[in-house]
Amino acid sequence: MPDLTSIPLPYRILLLYVEPAAAFNGAILAHFFPAYYLAGMSPSATTSTYSSPSQVIFDQLAACYFLFAFNEAVVLRATSDLRVWKTMVLGILICDLIHLYGTWDALGTAFWDPRLWRFEDWVNLTMLYGPGGMRLAFLIGVGLKEKKTPTAARKEL
Repeated sequence: MPDLTSIPLPYRILLLYVEPAAAFNGAILAHFFPAYYLAGMSPSATTSTYSSPSQVIFDQLAACYFLFAFNEAVVLRATSDLRVWKTMVLGILICDLIHLYGTWDALGTAFWDPRLWRFEDWVNLTMLYGPGGMRLAFLIGVGLKEKKTPTAARKEL
């Protein structure tokens, strides 16, 4: 088992526990409760907006969420290599940005006004902004102590 203590605890909690659980929950919702999922993601949708021929899209979305959950819960535990962690976190941050765009498109002007958010919007956007901010902090190195290679250490002398 790799020594993950070089990754600060807040990042480990988020990336190894909180986010995999949230992604797994998203996979369950998208696959088993697609009408509820759709109504939660788009204020203009209702549970009656869902149609069974579109289930394949929700199943594919569920597969993506499950992949996120697996990558964070399993792959990140398999290595303490900061390059692997940063690569994975960058990929998730890119996904977050696309998710934010989709949410902006669905909410319209309400996207910028939290007073107009529904409960579902609060959950959705809080799970994007908070962890997204932590991912950005991780990528720019906040709290990280990168190990110096022998070559880099010699150059400093």
